Amino acid sequence: MTAATSGGARVAHGIGMLSHRPLKRGVEAGLIASVPQVILAKVEEKLLMPRGDDADLGPRFVDRLADMAGLRLDEDTRWLAASAFHFGYAVFWGLAYGLAHRRWRPHPLVGGTALGALIYAITFPHWGGAVLTGTEHPPQRRSWQKELVLATAAMTFGLGTALLYGRGAADQGPESRPHIG
Repeated sequence: MTAATSGGARVAHGIGMLSHRPLKRGVEAGLIASVPQVILAKVEEKLLMPRGDDADLGPRFVDRLADMAGLRLDEDTRWLAASAFHFGYAVFWGLAYGLAHRRWRPHPLVGGTALGALIYAITFPHWGGAVLTGTEHPPQRRSWQKELVLATAAMTFGLGTALLYGRGAADQGPESRPHIG
């Protein structure tokens, strides 16, 4: 996980893929990190979880919102809305990481772990958004396999975002700090 994300950070930085503007860089890091987050969760899901069970939070969240609004969504609309939710969340958390990094300048492993833990803590415990909206079962009703996949997804995203974000910052001295924006 870390080696693959770190390798992706080298490639992204080497080809000028990430901005030197801190907030834009956060958004870009979050968007890029959201891809391996899904891939790793899908691999774990296939290897560990019982057939018929999945960790696809986005489509279930969209279904829940549609149910609450009294709507029925076709499959294409459901997945399009779930993708928009996923990438919107990546943009939000990437931007939040960029803002936090400007203030505290954490080491990527510390910042990424903190981001992953925060996302997990506000999403998956019995007080978390996914549980309160009925999108996900409470922890005591989830298997250890699903719990592992959910935790890994949050940590993969947090660490991936921080490693991608911090990659270019380590290459710059204090005199070449990028401007805000």
